[in-house]
Amino acid sequence: MKRLITIALTVLAAFASATFPNDGVFYAQGNTLVPLQETQVRLKKEILKFFIRDFRFADVDVDFEFYNPGGDRTLTVGFVSPPAMGDVEEDEGGHPRITNFTVNVNGKDLEYKIAQMEKTSFNAEALDVNGFDYVYYFTMTFKPGLNRVRHTYRFEGGASVETQRDFYYQITTGKRWANKQIDDFELQLHLDQGIFNLPARFVKGKALANWQIVGDGVLKGGAEKFYDFDEDTIRMVHLNRGHLVFKAKDFKPDFDISISEFNWAAGWLRKMCSDSAPCVTDEEVERLGPFLSIHPGEWIGPDELKQLTNAERRILRNFGFAVRGYDLKDKTLKRFYKRFFWYKPDPSVKAEDVDLSEAEKEFIKKIETADAHSAV
Repeated sequence: MKRLITIALTVLAAFASATFPNDGVFYAQGNTLVPLQETQVRLKKEILKFFIRDFRFADVDVDFEFYNPGGDRTLTVGFVSPPAMGDVEEDEGGHPRITNFTVNVNGKDLEYKIAQMEKTSFNAEALDVNGFDYVYYFTMTFKPGLNRVRHTYRFEGGASVETQRDFYYQITTGKRWANKQIDDFELQLHLDQGIFNLPARFVKGKALANWQIVGDGVLKGGAEKFYDFDEDTIRMVHLNRGHLVFKAKDFKPDFDISISEFNWAAGWLRKMCSDSAPCVTDEEVERLGPFLSIHPGEWIGPDELKQLTNAERRILRNFGFAVRGYDLKDKTLKRFYKRFFWYKPDPSVKAEDVDLSEAEKEFIKKIETADAHSAV
């Protein structure tokens, strides 16, 4: 006998920075399948892949295996996302910030609908969401035994005073299935060459999460504070190439997935030191910190760069090469970047093979303009 059960995929709001520090745009975040009531279906396996694209976007690919011990069960599944809010353009408001949404159940692509919660029969209050939130919803049937559910989408990350960019995914909801855990969990983070913060642990009071680098990079030792908060909740990581993997059996997470990169305003240059000892001066933090990024701000112009010395501009010009593992030949440059945990020179990396982003190329042109003006 078929039963109709309502399930929600709740997506929390991410804060994105705007013109003023306390003003913001709310974009969507990732989530996972969440049953609203008791069910016999067990979450046997989940492979979750994050791909950071174009600096501020994340492509999410989630592959689930569920076990249904009974007969066919038909369920209505929903994926809830808030609309864009805050300082958004007129054409951005009133719709969710999710694209390329797909869902596949047991090898079959399913059609889905999009509607505001208040215009559906879903109980927004029970889901702890707002009536103006949007829901992607579709009908699926769990057959007896194993079922494979896969869905993909893209969403835009947020930012804040503390972060250049941040991405969230609610994984703790995995404990709401019948087995109250994810029996076999794998998380892959395919990052760019930024210097990221990751969850230090997923379970309260337990050991640090066993992150593994597949490729080449550096995971900074030990947990530390995010900005000035009390608890040691993050670890810092940088990849020259490859990706990160975390695997766990009988996974009962207490903390959700948070991936972010510090903003210079949060004093992030100090946080990149190889150990707890200070490795940069206050003057370096103030003069160089705002510019050291693989996505330099569009507000930066030659006038700002002309205020720096020739040596400081040389440091900035080579940042994109340093974060990609290029073995800097200039001793002064190498001495500067060796202060930081993430600098891991790789002799096999050739300067001509370093693929800078368009933002970095434009930034270098601005440096060259500032150099030319300074030489006059």
